[in-house]
Amino acid sequence: MPRCARWIRVAWAVCIAAGYCTGYATAATLDEVRAAVESGRSDSAYAHCAETDTAADTAFDLWCGIAAVDVGRPAVGVLALERYVLTHPDDVRGRLELARAYFYAGDDRRSRREFEAVLSTDPPETVRVGIRRYLDALRIREREYLAQVTGYVEGGGGYDSNVNGGVAQAVIGLPVLGQVSVINAAVGKSDGFGWLSAGMQLNRPVAPGASVFATLWGNGTFYASENDFDLGNLGIALGGRYQTGLDAFALTYAHAVITLDEASFRRSDGIGFEWRRQVAEQTTLAIAPQFARLSYHGDNAARDANFSAIAVALRRAWLTAWQPVATLSVYGADEHNRESSPWLGRKLYGVGGDVSVAPASAWTITAAVGYQRSNYDGPYPILDTTRHDDMFSASVGATYLFGRAWSARLEYQYTRNRSNLDLFDYDRDLVAIKLRHDFY
Repeated sequence: MPRCARWIRVAWAVCIAAGYCTGYATAATLDEVRAAVESGRSDSAYAHCAETDTAADTAFDLWCGIAAVDVGRPAVGVLALERYVLTHPDDVRGRLELARAYFYAGDDRRSRREFEAVLSTDPPETVRVGIRRYLDALRIREREYLAQVTGYVEGGGGYDSNVNGGVAQAVIGLPVLGQVSVINAAVGKSDGFGWLSAGMQLNRPVAPGASVFATLWGNGTFYASENDFDLGNLGIALGGRYQTGLDAFALTYAHAVITLDEASFRRSDGIGFEWRRQVAEQTTLAIAPQFARLSYHGDNAARDANFSAIAVALRRAWLTAWQPVATLSVYGADEHNRESSPWLGRKLYGVGGDVSVAPASAWTITAAVGYQRSNYDGPYPILDTTRHDDMFSASVGATYLFGRAWSARLEYQYTRNRSNLDLFDYDRDLVAIKLRHDFY
């Protein structure tokens, strides 16, 4: 038996003995191993490979290599797939799987080379789209050691059931005052809208593992009838990243301006830090504290505040069918009013979760849910009641990739805010479709 094949079998046997491979392992035929991989049972296929004479048929190297990558053992998968490609250099599937193995093993140069070699064979569109996903991910990783300029433009439109976050009806009940009629501007309004967004990022490595970046972005929401609520966001961010071993660090300064009806509404200057650690092969933990100074314009200056927060997020990916990725996050924040208006300051606590799956090479489906509690710092004037809000949110979206850098997205968002002061109760539905082009 060739030395490489013996090494692969030893690695599989050690994996099973250590308990990393699950299931009852017995010798299996090539058809059984292939069927297990193609049905999403790569863990079973991987266990069988340790008990099977894979040297009897080089096709075992293909399917056992794929299984190894799927269960998070890319180094073992690389060895098997390299051996297979050496004996089957014209097998496009083998080169594609080897490119994927290199990707998860962190060998960016060889991964890109193999992916581009497969692209040069003019594969079916679904395969091309899948390859572009990996090339995009490689491009993100390569920013650690290659200078890059990237950007995007996005446009679209949709419908918003509650443009201003207003109450459902004009007559509400309030403490002290009893039944009151609110002004028309506080009643929820629905409208269609247009959307435009663009951004650009420059990334430049300055030392091994270290890079600096600059980001510029802007977006606008333009309503068909309720133009008083047209919203704009403009911002710039400068920062640096450093990665060493399993840890990555980022420090960012950002300046942003929000406009309402084309007039300045709020500006912010903030600094954020992020520590991200790879705690397992497909799992990362991130901790991100931040601080920002919020300054409002004109009559809203009473809302000026210092905002401090810390968020913790756990992200897990699975190398299985549909390539699911899930994130769970929790956060706490203090929006401390600087203008002696405690009823406008608050403590925030929240939790959220999201998941994305790729049921086909051109499709990504996402879903997210969130909950936020806001405890305000003082009683509301006249009402002599301190405000407490509970906000629930949920969203779903579907993205379709076509062409080299084009994508379309359909999304729906639901928000429900419940407060002990009826003036701040509202529900909101938003649906939008967007078309995006990325520049590399």
